[in-house]
Amino acid sequence: MRTYGNRTIKISKFDLIEKIKQNQKEHISEYLNAVEGFKKEATKQLEDLTRRVGTGDIDDIILQLTKPINNSENYDKILEMFEWEVDTIVELSQDEFKEYVQDEGDESANIKFINSAYLTTS
Repeated sequence: MRTYGNRTIKISKFDLIEKIKQNQKEHISEYLNAVEGFKKEATKQLEDLTRRVGTGDIDDIILQLTKPINNSENYDKILEMFEWEVDTIVELSQDEFKEYVQDEGDESANIKFINSAYLTTS
């Protein structure tokens, strides 16, 4: 199935704003969960490194962590843009629909991938 091209869709500005807010809320929840997982992993690695240093094993003393990413500012910018829109109906391209409604843009996918490394189930 083709998921790219020049197709556009007209949708309610208010529905779009609500969907972006929902996507932002889910992102923030995932981010906060990833931060907790990051803290646990950082603590585990630091304890291991401290133990190794104490025994004299100082080779390869490196923390291997990538910080979770909070992208909520970008959601705020997109929300502000649509809140300033004077029309009640907005037209989105397929790429914009994928990014704003489905929350599947390239940047979003990268952030979800990075944050998923630390997502916990607790």
